[in-house]
Amino acid sequence: MRKAWAILLLCGWQGREAQAQLSGSAALVSDHVYRGVSLSDGGPAPQLNLNYDGADGWYVGGFASRYKLQGNPRSGTQYIAYAGYAQRLSSGLTLDTGLSRYGYTPGASLNYSEVYASLALDNLNARLSYSPDYLGANARSAYLELNSSHALGAGVSLYLHGGYLGYLSPVSSYTRRRTLDGRVGLGTAWEGWRWQVAYAMTQARRSGYAWSYGGASGSRGSLVLSATRPF
Repeated sequence: MRKAWAILLLCGWQGREAQAQLSGSAALVSDHVYRGVSLSDGGPAPQLNLNYDGADGWYVGGFASRYKLQGNPRSGTQYIAYAGYAQRLSSGLTLDTGLSRYGYTPGASLNYSEVYASLALDNLNARLSYSPDYLGANARSAYLELNSSHALGAGVSLYLHGGYLGYLSPVSSYTRRRTLDGRVGLGTAWEGWRWQVAYAMTQARRSGYAWSYGGASGSRGSLVLSATRPF
Protein backbone atom coordinates (compact mmCIF):
# COMPACT_ATOMS: atom_id res chain seq x y z
CA MET A 1 0.00 0.00 0.00
CA ARG A 2 1.41 3.36 -1.00
CA LYS A 3 2.20 5.73 1.86
CA ALA A 4 0.84 9.25 1.52
CA TRP A 5 2.05 12.15 3.65
CA ALA A 6 0.52 15.56 3.31
CA ILE A 7 -0.86 18.69 4.88
CA LEU A 8 -3.81 21.04 4.67
CA LEU A 9 -2.73 24.16 2.84
CA LEU A 10 -2.31 26.42 5.84
CA CYS A 11 -2.87 30.15 5.76
CA GLY A 12 -0.52 31.19 8.52
CA TRP A 13 3.22 31.19 9.11
CA GLN A 14 5.10 32.00 12.29
CA GLY A 15 7.84 34.17 10.76
CA ARG A 16 11.49 33.85 9.84
CA GLU A 17 12.61 34.13 13.45
CA ALA A 18 10.72 30.99 14.49
CA GLN A 19 12.64 27.84 15.36
CA ALA A 20 12.48 24.85 13.02
CA GLN A 21 9.73 22.51 14.17
CA LEU A 22 7.74 19.44 13.21
CA SER A 23 4.01 19.45 13.89
CA GLY A 24 0.96 17.51 12.83
CA SER A 25 -2.55 16.40 13.64
CA ALA A 26 -4.97 13.51 13.24
CA ALA A 27 -8.61 14.22 12.48
CA LEU A 28 -11.98 12.66 11.76
CA VAL A 29 -14.44 14.59 9.59
CA SER A 30 -18.06 13.69 8.91
CA ASP A 31 -17.67 14.60 5.22
CA HIS A 32 -14.45 15.33 3.30
CA VAL A 33 -15.52 18.43 1.37
CA TYR A 34 -12.80 19.91 -0.83
CA ARG A 35 -13.41 23.03 -2.94
CA GLY A 36 -17.13 22.49 -2.50
CA VAL A 37 -17.14 18.84 -3.61
CA SER A 38 -17.54 15.83 -1.30
CA LEU A 39 -14.59 13.49 -1.81
CA SER A 40 -15.94 10.89 0.63
CA ASP A 41 -19.40 10.36 -0.92
CA GLY A 42 -20.96 12.19 2.03
CA GLY A 43 -19.41 9.81 4.56
CA PRO A 44 -16.77 10.16 7.31
CA ALA A 45 -13.05 10.29 6.57
CA PRO A 46 -9.96 9.96 8.79
CA GLN A 47 -7.19 12.44 7.99
CA LEU A 48 -3.53 12.95 8.84
CA ASN A 49 -1.49 16.16 8.65
CA LEU A 50 2.29 16.61 8.94
CA ASN A 51 4.28 19.82 8.58
CA TYR A 52 7.92 20.82 8.99
CA ASP A 53 8.75 24.53 9.27
CA GLY A 54 12.37 25.47 8.68
CA ALA A 55 14.00 28.28 10.66
CA ASP A 56 14.63 30.30 7.48
CA GLY A 57 11.06 30.38 6.16
CA TRP A 58 10.97 27.23 4.02
CA TYR A 59 8.60 24.38 4.80
CA VAL A 60 7.45 20.97 3.59
CA GLY A 61 4.41 18.95 4.54
CA GLY A 62 1.60 16.67 3.64
CA PHE A 63 -2.05 15.73 4.07
CA ALA A 64 -3.74 12.36 3.61
CA SER A 65 -7.44 11.53 3.68
CA ARG A 66 -9.79 8.70 2.80
CA TYR A 67 -11.69 9.47 -0.39
CA LYS A 68 -14.57 7.81 -2.25
CA LEU A 69 -16.43 9.15 -5.26
CA GLN A 70 -20.13 8.59 -5.76
CA GLY A 71 -20.79 5.61 -8.04
CA ASN A 72 -17.40 4.07 -7.34
CA PRO A 73 -17.57 1.09 -4.92
CA ARG A 74 -13.89 1.42 -3.97
CA SER A 75 -12.43 3.90 -1.52
CA GLY A 76 -8.82 5.05 -1.47
CA THR A 77 -6.48 7.84 -0.37
CA GLN A 78 -6.22 11.44 -1.47
CA TYR A 79 -2.87 12.98 -0.63
CA ILE A 80 -1.31 16.39 -0.99
CA ALA A 81 2.45 16.88 -0.72
CA TYR A 82 3.94 20.35 -0.89
CA ALA A 83 6.96 22.55 -0.32
CA GLY A 84 7.27 26.31 -0.20
CA TYR A 85 8.87 29.41 1.18
CA ALA A 86 7.31 32.18 3.29
CA GLN A 87 8.69 35.59 4.13
CA ARG A 88 7.41 38.57 6.06
CA LEU A 89 7.47 41.77 4.00
CA SER A 90 8.25 45.24 5.31
CA SER A 91 4.56 46.10 4.88
CA GLY A 92 3.65 43.51 7.50
CA LEU A 93 2.19 41.11 4.93
CA THR A 94 3.44 37.53 4.70
CA LEU A 95 4.16 36.29 1.17
CA ASP A 96 3.98 32.51 0.71
CA THR A 97 4.85 30.69 -2.53
CA GLY A 98 5.18 26.99 -3.27
CA LEU A 99 4.33 23.86 -5.23
CA SER A 100 1.75 21.18 -4.38
CA ARG A 101 1.24 17.68 -5.75
CA TYR A 102 -2.21 16.09 -5.49
CA GLY A 103 -2.56 12.33 -5.81
CA TYR A 104 -5.29 9.70 -5.63
CA THR A 105 -4.89 5.96 -5.03
CA PRO A 106 -6.64 4.37 -6.79
CA GLY A 107 -7.46 6.95 -9.45
CA ALA A 108 -4.03 8.10 -10.63
CA SER A 109 -5.65 9.65 -13.71
CA LEU A 110 -6.84 12.49 -11.40
CA ASN A 111 -3.33 13.37 -10.21
CA TYR A 112 -2.17 16.94 -10.82
CA SER A 113 0.23 19.64 -9.61
CA GLU A 114 -0.31 23.28 -8.66
CA VAL A 115 1.86 26.30 -7.98
CA TYR A 116 0.49 28.80 -5.52
CA ALA A 117 1.10 32.21 -3.97
CA SER A 118 -0.63 33.83 -1.04
CA LEU A 119 -0.63 37.02 0.98
CA ALA A 120 -1.62 37.00 4.65
CA LEU A 121 -2.20 39.74 7.18
CA ASP A 122 -3.25 38.87 10.72
CA ASN A 123 -6.37 36.66 10.36
CA LEU A 124 -6.96 37.24 6.63
CA ASN A 125 -5.39 35.25 3.78
CA ALA A 126 -5.76 35.46 -0.01
CA ARG A 127 -4.37 32.60 -2.11
CA LEU A 128 -4.11 31.93 -5.86
CA SER A 129 -3.34 28.45 -7.20
CA TYR A 130 -2.60 27.51 -10.83
CA SER A 131 -2.54 24.05 -12.41
CA PRO A 132 -1.51 23.26 -16.01
CA ASP A 133 -3.40 19.93 -15.89
CA TYR A 134 -6.19 20.13 -13.31
CA LEU A 135 -7.49 16.70 -12.27
CA GLY A 136 -5.54 15.14 -15.12
CA ALA A 137 -8.00 16.60 -17.65
CA ASN A 138 -5.35 18.37 -19.76
CA ALA A 139 -6.95 21.69 -18.86
CA ARG A 140 -5.40 24.73 -17.18
CA SER A 141 -7.14 26.07 -14.07
CA ALA A 142 -6.89 28.83 -11.49
CA TYR A 143 -8.37 28.76 -7.99
CA LEU A 144 -8.70 31.95 -5.95
CA GLU A 145 -9.64 31.69 -2.30
CA LEU A 146 -10.11 34.00 0.68
CA ASN A 147 -9.88 32.68 4.25
CA SER A 148 -10.35 34.44 7.56
CA SER A 149 -10.90 33.72 11.25
CA HIS A 150 -12.39 35.85 14.00
CA ALA A 151 -12.39 35.29 17.76
CA LEU A 152 -15.94 35.57 19.13
CA GLY A 153 -15.08 35.12 22.80
CA ALA A 154 -15.46 32.27 25.28
CA GLY A 155 -12.90 30.30 23.30
CA VAL A 156 -15.06 30.19 20.15
CA SER A 157 -13.85 31.35 16.72
CA LEU A 158 -15.64 32.01 13.44
CA TYR A 159 -14.04 30.66 10.24
CA LEU A 160 -14.93 31.89 6.75
CA HIS A 161 -13.86 30.63 3.32
CA GLY A 162 -14.78 31.63 -0.22
CA GLY A 163 -13.38 30.11 -3.41
CA TYR A 164 -13.62 30.57 -7.18
CA LEU A 165 -12.45 27.87 -9.60
CA GLY A 166 -12.09 28.80 -13.27
CA TYR A 167 -10.77 26.81 -16.23
CA LEU A 168 -8.43 28.71 -18.54
CA SER A 169 -8.73 26.27 -21.46
CA PRO A 170 -11.56 24.25 -23.05
CA VAL A 171 -13.13 21.48 -20.92
CA SER A 172 -15.61 18.70 -21.61
CA SER A 173 -19.35 19.36 -21.54
CA TYR A 174 -19.86 17.55 -18.22
CA THR A 175 -17.52 19.96 -16.39
CA ARG A 176 -18.73 23.35 -15.20
CA ARG A 177 -16.31 25.98 -16.46
CA ARG A 178 -16.61 28.26 -13.42
CA THR A 179 -17.61 27.32 -9.87
CA LEU A 180 -18.01 29.18 -6.61
CA ASP A 181 -17.75 27.53 -3.19
CA GLY A 182 -18.01 28.77 0.39
CA ARG A 183 -17.74 27.59 3.95
CA VAL A 184 -18.67 29.09 7.33
CA GLY A 185 -17.79 27.39 10.60
CA LEU A 186 -17.49 27.71 14.36
CA GLY A 187 -14.60 26.13 16.24
CA THR A 188 -13.32 25.72 19.77
CA ALA A 189 -10.68 23.78 21.71
CA TRP A 190 -11.57 21.36 24.50
CA GLU A 191 -9.70 18.53 26.23
CA GLY A 192 -6.74 18.82 23.85
CA TRP A 193 -8.94 18.55 20.74
CA ARG A 194 -10.08 21.15 18.21
CA TRP A 195 -13.79 20.86 17.43
CA GLN A 196 -15.54 22.50 14.50
CA VAL A 197 -18.98 22.56 12.94
CA ALA A 198 -19.22 24.09 9.47
CA TYR A 199 -21.60 24.47 6.56
CA ALA A 200 -20.01 23.99 3.16
CA MET A 201 -21.74 24.98 -0.07
CA THR A 202 -21.01 25.06 -3.78
CA GLN A 203 -22.62 26.74 -6.76
CA ALA A 204 -23.09 23.48 -8.65
CA ARG A 205 -22.52 19.77 -8.30
CA ARG A 206 -21.02 19.44 -11.73
CA SER A 207 -17.21 19.45 -11.48
CA GLY A 208 -14.01 17.97 -12.83
CA TYR A 209 -14.72 14.82 -10.81
CA ALA A 210 -16.89 13.85 -13.76
CA TRP A 211 -18.49 10.57 -12.74
CA SER A 212 -19.11 11.84 -9.21
CA TYR A 213 -22.10 13.92 -10.27
CA GLY A 214 -22.58 13.15 -13.95
CA GLY A 215 -24.19 16.07 -15.72
CA ALA A 216 -26.18 17.24 -12.69
CA SER A 217 -26.10 20.86 -11.66
CA GLY A 218 -27.67 23.00 -8.99
CA SER A 219 -26.89 24.26 -5.51
CA ARG A 220 -25.58 21.91 -2.85
CA GLY A 221 -24.74 22.26 0.82
CA SER A 222 -23.58 19.97 3.59
CA LEU A 223 -22.98 20.15 7.34
CA VAL A 224 -19.46 19.06 8.30
CA LEU A 225 -18.36 18.11 11.80
CA SER A 226 -14.69 17.62 12.63
CA ALA A 227 -12.54 16.62 15.61
CA THR A 228 -8.79 17.26 15.36
CA ARG A 229 -6.03 16.18 17.73
CA PRO A 230 -2.78 18.16 17.30
CA PHE A 231 0.58 16.53 18.12
